[in-house]
Amino acid sequence: MNAAISTTDRHAYASGFAQALEQDTGLPAWLTSVRRTAFDDFLDQGWPTTKQEDWRFTDVTPITRLTMVPPPTGKPHFTPDHFTADLLGLGGEDSRRLLFVDGRYHSGAAKGRSRPDGVLATPISGALAEDTGTLGHVLGHHLRSQNAFVALNTAFLSDGAFIRIPAGFTSDSPIYLVFLASAEGSASFPRTVVWAGENSQATIVEIHLGADRRATLSNAVTEILLEPGARITHHGIQKASPDASHIGHLAVTQKAGSVYTGSSLALAGRLIRNDVHASLAEENCTCNLNGLYLASDTNHIDNHTTIDHRAPRSTSREVYKGVVEDRGRAIFSGRIVVRPAAQQTDARQTNRNIVLSDGAVVHSKPHLEIFANDVKCSHGATTGRLNAEALFYLRSRGIGEKEANQLLIRAFMLEGLDCVAEGVLRAQLERVLVKRIEELHGAPA
Repeated sequence: MNAAISTTDRHAYASGFAQALEQDTGLPAWLTSVRRTAFDDFLDQGWPTTKQEDWRFTDVTPITRLTMVPPPTGKPHFTPDHFTADLLGLGGEDSRRLLFVDGRYHSGAAKGRSRPDGVLATPISGALAEDTGTLGHVLGHHLRSQNAFVALNTAFLSDGAFIRIPAGFTSDSPIYLVFLASAEGSASFPRTVVWAGENSQATIVEIHLGADRRATLSNAVTEILLEPGARITHHGIQKASPDASHIGHLAVTQKAGSVYTGSSLALAGRLIRNDVHASLAEENCTCNLNGLYLASDTNHIDNHTTIDHRAPRSTSREVYKGVVEDRGRAIFSGRIVVRPAAQQTDARQTNRNIVLSDGAVVHSKPHLEIFANDVKCSHGATTGRLNAEALFYLRSRGIGEKEANQLLIRAFMLEGLDCVAEGVLRAQLERVLVKRIEELHGAPA
């Protein structure tokens, strides 16, 4: 059951939507039609509630009290001091990068649209202005779950990143997409669309940051289409302020022989919700999902994943690991579906958690839905304290209690970065993760 939207809120949202359409002039007619339909879907659905199984542990009521409209148009204001410098600067000055502030492209801080290699990395607003039809081939066609937040993102869609990788091309360096939420009390609706051509290969780093001490909402949707033989590595990183929220939805569609490797790093925020839906639509696909999350203070981090095996001889591996302390709460719900046609599927799923205090809460629900008889599938979950024997061993070697705790947490979490093959990025993420671990109250430096 969804929560009905009050008459007062319906009028407020309708007014904001009308204002957004008026601001976003010059967009193609087909997109305006899609946006209107999505807005009607949002009004019909209402907000998800804790009476729904997928939202049982996540109450979105605080989010619904925010102003659900984008900030006014115009060049977005960008103040670097309000964001974590290590994350804002990932990749360095020479990286290929697009920057968006409150959902809109920030032209003064981006590096290049397309290069001689043929890779197109451009704001959606620019691609829509050209209206060649290329973006419309992917946008919205591969979403599997049209919940209220996805519908809102589509309704207010005006900008984001469009990445088009030519067939047969191998990218030599990651593409960085940086999304900043900065306007107090407002929402941003960034959209990322990635279309990987046949036998292409690329790495994309998607970073979502909330401004310090500001109540913001980032409601982000990412769509990735892998043509046959494509190999895409996609790293998603989120860090919001203690007063901010991030709602993310990732939809991946894989064609024959493609390989998708995705990782999620959730570092902080009042409420973080990440939904992943990977559809292995054709045979011989490989899907790897990796997740790391740290919930402290009153942080709430919710990861929901679905890996849908729809064709024969595909493989999936999923490993999510988290550390929770204080009154933090972490949720993991991992669903693997094996359709009747997906014979010879090989799927494995693992969720591991460490709790550092009595007030910390973890809800873990790994589950399988198997409708084929020739498969290899497994799943498992563990939640517990730091290993007492390992702590005793370290203490017996003269290592202090705080340092021993931190060493074990680092070993547990840093293993989750093994999926990051790019050396510079790996080193940068290690520094960010270690710094965040040092901030934990249960493992101070």
